[in-house]
Amino acid sequence: MTAEMRATVLLVDDEPNVLQGYVRALRRDFALETADGGAAALALLDAGHAFAVVVSDMRMPGMDGLQ
Repeated sequence: MTAEMRATVLLVDDEPNVLQGYVRALRRDFALETADGGAAALALLDAGHAFAVVVSDMRMPGMDGLQ
């Protein structure tokens, strides 16, 4: 699958090391965007970015992954 055809995945976590691990593991197969918390993820969505999948930490300060 070419870069243009790869599904875009949004990775949301308040721990930078966790996000970096996800990126290392998934960057060959998916186009990736990261957000360092729920508010940052919502800002990407509000800006019109579309994602095939959102992978979110459930325990983050201020807003959990489900919210």
